Amino acid sequence: MADFNPSAETIRTMLGETLGRLRKANAEYFDLLEKGLSSSPLSISGQAKEICARMQHNVSATFDLGEKLIQVQDVQEALKIQSDFFQDQMRTLTDQAKTMGESAMKAASAMFGTKI
Repeated sequence: MADFNPSAETIRTMLGETLGRLRKANAEYFDLLEKGLSSSPLSISGQAKEICARMQHNVSATFDLGEKLIQVQDVQEALKIQSDFFQDQMRTLTDQAKTMGESAMKAASAMFGTKI
């Protein structure tokens, strides 16, 4: 069995290529999901598409984090990148929860004919 002792640059390249393949597979998955939602006769397909778009945004942000982490040179840089990512995600999730809550309230008021 041959010894395999890749350099840091080789590992970064391999990780980058793998991440690229994952991004492509993810894009194909969301395309199929969007097509399925578009053909749905359900009245909630609009909300489902909105949720799908938010999921896609969150997954894309995670892939971006992976790309940044592949290039780090030390632990301190990695921790800063992860901390920034966490803060951004918390802001995004708070925003998304607020928007989805407002959407749910509008849908409920429309369904029950009351003004909320």
